[in-house]
Amino acid sequence: MERSHLTATEAIRGVKTHHFGFWDAQIWATARLNQIEEVYTEDFASGATVEGVRFTNPFID
Repeated sequence: MERSHLTATEAIRGVKTHHFGFWDAQIWATARLNQIEEVYTEDFASGATVEGVRFTNPFID
């Protein structure tokens, strides 16, 4: 299976399992599949960790 299909499939799982919006799920799935432990974003709850991916809002003190 192509990498883009794997990412899309994982993103769909993120939508179903974690109730992410689809584009947020794409970010999470890409990070998860590439073993990226931390994502800097304003779109997720800062400090949340979902299946090994931690989300950090860089604009929060």
